[in-house]
Order: sequence, then C-alpha cells, then structure tokens
Amino acid sequence: MRRRSGDMRGAMLALGLMCSLACGALAALAPTARAAPAVAPLPTPASATAPEAAAITLPEAIPVPDSGALPLSSARRPGPEHADLAAAGYEEAEYYLVGKAPAIDADGHVRVAAAPYITRILVRRPADPARFNGTVVIEPFSWFGARAAGWILTRAYLMRRGYAFVAYTLDINAPPADPKFPPVPGEVGNSDQAQYGGIVNLEFMRRFDYARYAPLGSYYDPQRFLRGGAPDPFLPQAQGIGAELALLLRTPSAAGPMAGLAVRRVYVDSWAVQAQVWFDYLDQGRHQQWRRPDGGPLIDAYMTGRFSYGEVAGAPRRIPRGLPDDVPFVTVYSQSETVHDAIEHIALPPDSDRPMLRYVEVMGTPHLRATDLGTGEVEPLPNQRGHGNDPRCQAIYDEPAELPFSALLDAMDRWVRTGAPMQRYPRVVRTSNGVRRDPRTQAIVGGMRPPWITVPAFEYWTDFETGCGTVYDSKRAFSPALMRKLYGSYARYARRFAAATRAAVAAGIILPEDAAGLVPPAGPEAFGPSGLSPR
Repeated sequence: MRRRSGDMRGAMLALGLMCSLACGALAALAPTARAAPAVAPLPTPASATAPEAAAITLPEAIPVPDSGALPLSSARRPGPEHADLAAAGYEEAEYYLVGKAPAIDADGHVRVAAAPYITRILVRRPADPARFNGTVVIEPFSWFGARAAGWILTRAYLMRRGYAFVAYTLDINAPPADPKFPPVPGEVGNSDQAQYGGIVNLEFMRRFDYARYAPLGSYYDPQRFLRGGAPDPFLPQAQGIGAELALLLRTPSAAGPMAGLAVRRVYVDSWAVQAQVWFDYLDQGRHQQWRRPDGGPLIDAYMTGRFSYGEVAGAPRRIPRGLPDDVPFVTVYSQSETVHDAIEHIALPPDSDRPMLRYVEVMGTPHLRATDLGTGEVEPLPNQRGHGNDPRCQAIYDEPAELPFSALLDAMDRWVRTGAPMQRYPRVVRTSNGVRRDPRTQAIVGGMRPPWITVPAFEYWTDFETGCGTVYDSKRAFSPALMRKLYGSYARYARRFAAATRAAVAAGIILPEDAAGLVPPAGPEAFGPSGLSPR
C-alpha cells in the first residue's frame, strides 16, 4: 500500500496480484470503523462461504527462452532481490506457467469454469537435491516494480535452511482507467499514477524485456467481476492459478521446476494487499475444496505480512473469515500497520491453537524500507515532502526487519512439522487515541520487540503520527544527553544491546544464527565526546 498525508488520506494500493488482458477501476477503500471492539470474534472454518463447484487442473511449466538478459526481479541482478545464489548453492530458473483456471468473482461465484492463462514463475532452489528441506515457499510478485517482498525479508534464512522459493506474476495489461490509481478527491489527475504508472502492469514487464514477457496474459472482464460495486482489481483466476501452481510443485516430475526434489510442504508467504487473494481463497472455502490426490491440503501454512491496513471494498478485518482448521495462518504487522489500526480502533483477533492462528505486531519495523523497493521504483524521503525542518522527518528506518520476520517464518515451519504450537507474542498496548509509548524513549509498549526496541537509541514513528507524507516511516536519534542518561557510555550501551540480543534469541524473536551479525544501530558518536570512553 502506498500512503501519503495531506490531500490523500488513507492509502493507495502498493502490492498486489493481477494478470489479465483487460482491467477495470479499483474499488474505493472503505473507511475504517472508529468504535470497533478491542478483540474481534475468531472465525472458524464454518465461517467460510460454501464454495461453488470449481475444478483446477495441472498446468504446464515451460522454460522461458533466453533473451540474452536476466529475468525481471532475478536474484542475480543488483538490487533489493539480489543474493549470491552460487555461494549459497542455489540456482534460479524462469518458466512460463500455462494452464486453465476458473474465473471467480469476489462473492465466490464461478463465472467461467476454465479460462486460459499464461504467467511466469521465477524459481530459486538448492542445486543439490540433498540440501532441499522438503518445503517450497510461494509468493506473488508485487504490483510496483515486480518485487517479492517475502524473499527480500527472508532470503538468507531460506537459503540457509534449504527451502525452495517460487515467485509468480499476476499482472494486467494497462486499462484506460488503471485500478491501482483510483481518483483522489480534490486532486486533478492522479499524482500516484504519475509516480508509479511506469513500473506497473504487463507493459512495464514488456518494456523491460519484450521477448520474455510478450506472451503473458489471462482473462478478465471488469464489467462482470466486481468488488464493492466497482470493477474488482484482483484477477478472478488468481485463486486457481495459486492452487494450480501448488499442485504442479507437489506433483513429481522428471522435468520442470521441482525436478529431482521431493516436495512435502508448500507454504504461502504473501505480503501487503496481494494477501487479499489468499483471504478470498480461504473465505470462499477453496482450502477445503481443492486438495491433493491423497486428500491433504495443497497449502500447508499461510503467512501474510504487512497487509496494507486491510481491505478493498469491505469492512476492516485482519484475518480471513474462514480460517482453515488443519494448517496455520500467521499474519505479521509492522509498527506502521499496528499504529494505524490502534488509531482507527480496528479490532484484533485473539490467537488460537484451533483454528491455528497467530497475529504478531513487530515493533521497530516499517511498512517499507529503501531496501524493499521494486525495480525502477523511486520513493521520496520524508524530508523531501515539505518537512525539511521537522526533526522526525529526517531519517527512515533501516533496521534489519529480516531478523524477526525470518524467526516468525521458522516458528510457523516448526508448527507444521512438529505440531508444537507456535508461541504467542504480546500485543501492543492501546490507548483511547493510539498506542502507549514509554515517556522516556517513546518506544511503543508491547508487541514483538527486537533488541533495537528493548535497548533503543532512536524514536520510531509512523507517517500516521508525523505526517511526513511518504510511504516510508521515520525515526529520530536520541540526543547525546539522553544516551548518556540512559546508558552512561557507548560501551555500556553495547553490552546492554548484546544482552538484549541474547534475550531475543531465547524469546524466539531472532534466530541464533542471525544474532552474531546484529550490531547496535547507534555508534560511539551518539554519546558525544564522552561516548568514546571505554567504561
């Protein structure tokens, strides 16, 4: 989700799933309720809509011919998705995914039983099958710049532990009125479209590499597929394409993306507004309807992260109405979404072991970092939006959000493999108008707290509070006087940070193998001249 303060209150969508030959206008984001209860009712599998009959079939994976350039979003390219695949013992390959899938509207009605599609998948897997841990993580690419946020946030963990990772494109041909850029009241034109219009849709992919991406497309009719009374921005085939991809990955084959690998589990890792498609999948009972030949689920766990303040054309909700009863559903909120929901009094779901639900609020992590941007994406910094003199708009979060997010994915994996319930994390303490903060440090009270929050050197703010006016959230360094008051010297601060890191490992907030590389975010200069003291 892209957010701006000022004329545009609320947000426009940032991450999403689309793949079509035509598209319509985006349904307006519904206003959030101001008087929601503190805890939302917990949905059950029975809450899902009784699914209409819809069949999926096994798609075909065809290697994409070499165009002489690396694929869009390749981990071998410099940029946010980059990883030293060879050093990790990994390989990458791109395929066309070709098949037929049902076209389903937002209410769960099957409008077309089997409509053709061609999309692409980008596969990263251990080169040595002996290193594969049996689990494939699948994720749809984002709308803007075709990035895979889950990969960016967990790639080191995935490659250490031997996962396979498959990102898939669901995108559209640009329609006359692009649904990703709804009209903004009081604004002539759409400044967001001016900023992002060049890095969205299949046209962006074809400009990037026409030879590779010219064939991509699927079925969509904006007059017949609506959400909240307006053309649905989400591809009606998206549920079927995701399920058919999972079926393909689980089907043994001598050739193709998983050739030589024994796939035992498939996890969904879907970030921001693109998670809506998997909400629909669960709400409409597809988890129960579309199964493996042996009757087991196609998807063994669902993780959604930073689901952009919730909903398109609907009431605020933070988890699907129809949670599965046989696999975990874990949703992860950054500090940004957490503060938004507290300000708006949006109800939270309770954690539960049946259904298997965890809802985690991770403090000191933003909705977006500079290291999360998609290909060709450029975002202004907070002090470039007319707030150059505001001390809270001078720096953005750059703390390693990968660490707590990787620990959560690992905990979900253990829940699946061992059956031992994932631990529960404290929730943020809410007040009548937002969240409670420590009066000395301005740290938010409660939530999952990495070491840079338990031993802080910065105030961490969200754009909802500062009004800096960018997609980023911002932080403000403590004064040298406050650092000396809190810690005495840099040496003492560093020792406390190291102790907090050990405690975070023990609490499941950081994995042991990540702890050694975590360093304090503030250096000796934060204490002024006295900070250089060895005491």
